[in-house]
Parts: sequence; C-alpha cells; structure tokens
Amino acid sequence: MENIEIETTQNVDIQYNVASIGDRVVAQILDLLILFGYAFAMIFVLLFLNDTFSGSLYYFPTAVFIIIYLPFFFYDFLCETFLNGQSIGKRIMKIKVVKIDGSQPGIGSYFLRWLLKPIDVFFTYGSVGIITMLINGKGQRLGDLAGNTTVIKLKQEIKLEEIMIPKVILNYEVKFPQVSLLTEKDIQVIKDVLNHRKNTDAVSYQNILEKAKASIANKMGVQSEMNALFFLDTVIKDYTHLNTN
Repeated sequence: MENIEIETTQNVDIQYNVASIGDRVVAQILDLLILFGYAFAMIFVLLFLNDTFSGSLYYFPTAVFIIIYLPFFFYDFLCETFLNGQSIGKRIMKIKVVKIDGSQPGIGSYFLRWLLKPIDVFFTYGSVGIITMLINGKGQRLGDLAGNTTVIKLKQEIKLEEIMIPKVILNYEVKFPQVSLLTEKDIQVIKDVLNHRKNTDAVSYQNILEKAKASIANKMGVQSEMNALFFLDTVIKDYTHLNTN
C-alpha cells in the first residue's frame, strides 16, 4: 500500500496510507447499490402517487425526471461536499478525499472529481482511473489530478477518554494550563503523531515529534525542556483532564 505525506495546518507532516484500489472499488459498488436502491424506491413512490392522483403525474415528465435523476446524477459531488470528502460508501470503507497539500478540499476540487468521474470510471469501466492511479503512485485518478486531491485510508480514531489519563490518577496536576488555547484539531494532530510510531523509522519519527512539539509549544506560548514525546503526551493528558472535569 502506497504512503503519502500530508502537511497539516500545524506544519507537521503526517504520513497516511493511500486508499487501495480495492477499497475504492468496494466503496463505489456500495454507492451504486445505494443509488439503485434510491432509484427503485422513487419509481415505486411515483407509481403510488400516480395511482393516488389518477394518472395526473404523466403530465409532468420533467418534474418526474428531476425527482428521480437529479440526486442520482449529483450524488458524488453532493456527498463529498456535505460529508467532508466522503460518500456513504467511502464512509463505510473508512476512506476520505483530501488535498495533497493538506488543506481542506473546496467545492472546486469536489466538482472536478465529479466532472471527470465518467471518464475515470463509467465510460471506460474503471480502466482509466485504475491505470492512472497505478502510474502516479499517489492514488490519484484523473479527477484527483485535476482537483489536486487523493483518497486516503483513515486511521482508527482514539477517543480522549480512552488514552493518556489512567482512571486511578485521582489528583492529576495539570502541567500546562495553556492547553486551553488548543483546539480539537490540534489535539487530533498530536494523536496522529503519537499513533504514527509503528509506521515510521526511529529517526524520521523523532523529527516528526520535534516538529510537532515546536508547533504546539509555540501555539501555547510555552517553553519546555521535556523531550518531545513526553511533552506531547503531557499536553494530551492536560487537555483531557481540563475537558473532562
């Protein structure tokens, strides 16, 4: 499985696994099943309404077309725009669209992915998309290349209450009250860094730790002689304690 480094807004490079072609194919199949289910359901609804209104719906073919096919046609674009880079199939498979530069994809990126998807997937039976992904090495089909995006495999998130503060510590003392200046996004970046240990060699991992420490310490306005790993661990403990008490 290919890896890709994405720079977060805290200027920390986090390595993610690029979603496999298999994951993306399964997600696409799930989305198609959802769409076909929707289409069949709408047909039955329209037939029921037609019977209820004595066939009057036959006089409104344009309205019928819009009701059935417009959501079907824009499904990917609407889902990725409003579900933060995921369709329902992608959410089930725990994969997500992200920008290569680490920023949040905008409507333009999602639109370009949607616009080129027929060429990548439907008109060519997926061959163009698969070949493009295999060649460029970053999991990018044509739509991703146009939108400067890729699709990554999400790491399993760890809940704050599951980590860092053992329940036996009844009188925990906060070391850095300045953690109140951090956001949930900052904490998630720290967790990603700490969880990254198994996927990186020792030297690279230490560089990531030092970079994360410098960024977080600067945002908190503190200086500390703690080693980077212990500092980040302490920040998580402090933040968790202050937000659960």
